[in-house]
Amino acid sequence: MDNTTFQRDHLGVRTPMRCPVCGGALVETMVRDIGGVTHDLTWQLHAGRCPEHGWFQTEVISKPPREIFAVNKPFGTARRMVVDGREYFSFTTAWNELSPAEQRQRVDPFDPKWWRTAPLPAAR
Repeated sequence: MDNTTFQRDHLGVRTPMRCPVCGGALVETMVRDIGGVTHDLTWQLHAGRCPEHGWFQTEVISKPPREIFAVNKPFGTARRMVVDGREYFSFTTAWNELSPAEQRQRVDPFDPKWWRTAPLPAAR
């Protein structure tokens, strides 16, 4: 019998994710390895807390994330955020702005440039 254990939650680890509202570093970071959900694709959830704006998380599936979600707790449900009078449930990343052809190119899914979120529009 195999006695190896698999630790799926990693606490206080580095993640390229930043607060999508202010761009600040996240604290209480966590990465959950979900494993190979589909053939040859490793899935992870990244979560962290901005001291000012709360918890955020995203999933990484062998490619950079398309969006970062505001959540009620790590690995929890999406929460509504109001920033400058506008409602948000998720924040689009730079990766999502690429064309499908560009997204098919091989990239480092943990390169921070793909995790940047678009600047939030100013309130009207």
